[in-house]
Amino acid sequence: MAAAGDRDALRELYEEYSDQLFAVAYRLTNSTADARDVLHDVFARLPEALRTFDQRSSLGTWLRAVTTREALMHLRVRKRRREVPIFSEHMPKRPPQVLDSIALERALASLPEKLRTVIILKEVEGYSHKEIAEILKVSYSASAVRLHRARAALRAALGER
Repeated sequence: MAAAGDRDALRELYEEYSDQLFAVAYRLTNSTADARDVLHDVFARLPEALRTFDQRSSLGTWLRAVTTREALMHLRVRKRRREVPIFSEHMPKRPPQVLDSIALERALASLPEKLRTVIILKEVEGYSHKEIAEILKVSYSASAVRLHRARAALRAALGER
């Protein structure tokens, strides 16, 4: 049993859920290295965390919520460190679809953490406002307001009306 630290059970959970949990972590942190760190931390603490799993939701939903909280914690720690992105002037030209995707990624990355988290959980991960409220420990209306503000900020960042 995974809650008892059984390696085979933990490996099965990792094999089944690691890809989707990595995707959640990556979307929230916007960094492959940070997403790997988050995934590692989630699975390192999983035996203990499983003891609190009350089966009100599916295991996959619960694991995504755990991963979301871990990613948000990771982002808070990262904010305390000083990091400077490095961009190359000699980057190759990209086709328009890739440029649109890059623009969207940058616009998402520029959002405040609270707004970015809600829009990713709602629009990318498909959570309901009720689920988002539970994960983030906010009210249903706070989730809806944050989503509205995030969409407006994205439209402004992308130069849309």
